[in-house]
Amino acid sequence: MGAHMASGYSRVVGVHLAINHFRSAALGDVVLARAVPVHLGRSTQVWEVKLWKMDPSEKGKKGPQIAESRVTLLCNLPVPDNLHHAGDALKKYAAGAASTTTPTSKL
Repeated sequence: MGAHMASGYSRVVGVHLAINHFRSAALGDVVLARAVPVHLGRSTQVWEVKLWKMDPSEKGKKGPQIAESRVTLLCNLPVPDNLHHAGDALKKYAAGAASTTTPTSKL
């Protein structure tokens, strides 16, 4: 979703994904994923994604990191006619999210 928004709501496709798994998460575990853009170009984007298992004993507290990945996306593709309104739901929340996070924030 972040890549779709960062590309001006154009279509994005993954061209490379590298992920390291450190620990497992079981069915029913709550997992937090945080994606930070490393590069936001006109035709490609690179994102770093970290995942943590949430601590079930304390609401909102991160537990151990369970995975880390880097994904490269092609982001200059046209959106098919039947999907032009697919990003409308995201646009409603984009303004609020932009005021609370920055693309250069560290995890």
